[in-house]
Amino acid sequence: MPVSANVEPFQPRSEAAMPAPLASNNWLEGGLAVLDFSGHVIEANEALLNWLEMTPEKIRGRDLSDLLTRFSPQWLGAIRDILAETSSFQNKTLNFGAENGRQAQAFFMELIRTPANLVLRLNSSLPNLSELTEGIWDEHLGNESARREMFMRLLRAEAQLETLMHRWPCVIFSQRPDFSMVFVSPNIAELTGISVEQWQTDTKRFWELVHETDAPELQQQLKRSVQTGKNITCTYRIRHSQTGKVAYVLEHRQPTISQNGLLLGYEVVWLDVTRQTIAEKRLSTAAWKETLAVLTLGMAHDFRNIMAGIHSLSESYYAQVTETHPFQEGLGLIKKSSMQASQLVKRMIDLHLGQTGERNYHDLNEIARDLLELVSKILPKRIHVGTELAEGQLPVYADIVELRQVVINLLLNSADAMPQGGHLTLLTSRHTEVPQLTYFKGKTLRAPCVCLTIQDTGCGIKQRHLESIFDPFFTTKSKGSGLGLYNAQISVEKHQGAISVESTENVGTSFHIWLPETDFSEPAPESIDAQLANV
Repeated sequence: MPVSANVEPFQPRSEAAMPAPLASNNWLEGGLAVLDFSGHVIEANEALLNWLEMTPEKIRGRDLSDLLTRFSPQWLGAIRDILAETSSFQNKTLNFGAENGRQAQAFFMELIRTPANLVLRLNSSLPNLSELTEGIWDEHLGNESARREMFMRLLRAEAQLETLMHRWPCVIFSQRPDFSMVFVSPNIAELTGISVEQWQTDTKRFWELVHETDAPELQQQLKRSVQTGKNITCTYRIRHSQTGKVAYVLEHRQPTISQNGLLLGYEVVWLDVTRQTIAEKRLSTAAWKETLAVLTLGMAHDFRNIMAGIHSLSESYYAQVTETHPFQEGLGLIKKSSMQASQLVKRMIDLHLGQTGERNYHDLNEIARDLLELVSKILPKRIHVGTELAEGQLPVYADIVELRQVVINLLLNSADAMPQGGHLTLLTSRHTEVPQLTYFKGKTLRAPCVCLTIQDTGCGIKQRHLESIFDPFFTTKSKGSGLGLYNAQISVEKHQGAISVESTENVGTSFHIWLPETDFSEPAPESIDAQLANV
């Protein structure tokens, strides 16, 4: 529903009902307010309160249109238009001419739409050139008063821009047609790894930064923007020049075009929306997995019933033939294979029926054996699998479904790293002292702890990537999502554990999942339904 649908129509009030009029020539700098989606004020800062001559109690709940049209009724249409827009960034310039002893003024209004509310910024601005001749500016700055006021306005505008660039959680820059920067806010260095000075001189930096998969679409959008002269708002990925870390930015870009159609440059705002994008992708993936699980579970049940019939029939015929019968060997093979197929399907069904969120006591050795046996059925024959398990039992208190998902993902990643074949090994170990880990993510470990290692003899990971592989969206695969290792990190952190990596190019990689060894003092396991009932 458009925002404007919730905004009450503007009704002019009588002079007696109006609050005290605004000071006619007050300069407003840094006016800030938080609004609900219907345009009513939730909170305003001191600068805006002083300019409106109101207290926090009186302004709370007031209609923004009502407040600002006290200053100039002609602003009503522009204010309603910007509130009705659904895009993330909107701005308007509000003007009025010199009248009734009041000099011409202009205000720049900017509205940012967040998932929770609207954020309004309102600042005084220099009026349009055509309006400067209606007041003191008609003297062409020929007297001391005009020159002093112009000087003060320039200082305020410069201070406003400086405040904007340093305090806003976004990157602001002005770009030439060759994509070098005229000016840029300093926080771009943290997001991109490229200094302000490099941005201002290097014309190739921008397209080196944009993710190669997103570059063609962005180029098409820029082309259409220049042709139509319209602003664009889009989301794409950029890659940190030093760490390789991928971030999603929401960009609002306004082309500056001359009267004869010449592109003069762009005014651009970047907002880092990586965390929001992660949440959206995880929700989307979870929804698809849920749908896929329903479909495959039904097919697995049907396949298991078919195999059960084959197994029963082959078992019946096998019992009726003698050892010298020519069909005896073939029937025995059918019987054995159908039994193995039924067991494999049962394992698949167990994986689908498992529900995350339920913790219990498990033996890490048993988990390793089961998972390797399952994965070995689908791995190429050129990959040799094996285990090296610690003696005895390695008890852990874990969510078995979530832990299985992590290990299976790591096993499949290791298989992808060995396209020509190799050795894939699962190892378990017990540690009475916490080892020194170089590249790891997760909780601080305590002893005693246990470790599950997935070791391969694949292509390895480049040294410069080891710091970044657990970052969301970081991937070296052409079709990878970049969330596998990130999700693994989150999972082991839930278990008060950690995940680490050791890798040498062209030799192999080892991922280590570290978990605390249980002392059986954890609370009794509860199902998800029981946990929710206690909330």
